[in-house]
Amino acid sequence: MNRSIEDTPIIFIGAGNLATNLAKALYYKGFRIVQVYSRTEESARALAEQVEAGYTTDLQEISKEARLYIVSLKDAAFVELLPQITEKYAERYGVFYPMQTFSKQREVNFREIPFFVEAKRPEDVELLKAIAATLSDNVYEITSEQRKSLHLAAVFICNFANHMYALAADLLEKYNLP
Repeated sequence: MNRSIEDTPIIFIGAGNLATNLAKALYYKGFRIVQVYSRTEESARALAEQVEAGYTTDLQEISKEARLYIVSLKDAAFVELLPQITEKYAERYGVFYPMQTFSKQREVNFREIPFFVEAKRPEDVELLKAIAATLSDNVYEITSEQRKSLHLAAVFICNFANHMYALAADLLEKYNLP
């Protein structure tokens, strides 16, 4: 493995389901998670302890020494905090999107999860692809427009599959089929 990729200092902004799974997966692959931010001390500390990182609940105390900041927040928190996080800092940014539903209680096999990346600069695309490739066999570069459609399709499949089963069962019953 390329040592420069492995030595990439990473800070997680957020300590929810995705952040927990992703931070642990990167940590197990040898990446240095240097800090975890969460609005609650309990979540920040819990994740930080699992990945041998520092933690903070104060946006002003987020280290400026990392090479990569992974922002993984709920939509409402994202909208509220992103302007504070990016103000004066975000000349370089991208998207690192593992297409999977996550929970803290269920381990996932990252090798099977497709990752989709996008960034403003080509060198950032390459960095995100290299990091994703340490976790997954399926890494793709996509545009924001493609990601919107991908996300919509994933939400549709995840949230409406049971409804489709119910509709199918109703059809079968209506036509007297097993």
